[in-house]
Amino acid sequence: MKVRVYSASKIDDELEVAKKEYLQAAIGISTKNKVLAIPKLLDWYLLDFAKDFESLLDWICLQLPCELGKEAIKCLKRKNDEPLTQVLEIMPYEFNFRYLIQA
Repeated sequence: MKVRVYSASKIDDELEVAKKEYLQAAIGISTKNKVLAIPKLLDWYLLDFAKDFESLLDWICLQLPCELGKEAIKCLKRKNDEPLTQVLEIMPYEFNFRYLIQA
């Protein structure tokens, strides 16, 4: 995770880019067994992004880049036939923090 400095005039655009970069880096998809993995952080703050878990998953798919979003949608289509626990994994939160210094 990078420490960033945002500018007041472009804060909306910069936060939008940061959100998409975070989701792209944090969302995992197992192509072998078609499981979508989301970070615990999104589970904790679910109501900041969506009204329920179904809406959160839809929101995540819409935020991902095209190909990754399509793969996520394929995984979630299985939830009609299988329990959500077979389709979705919530990754534990990593409490360690470190700075990344970019030269």
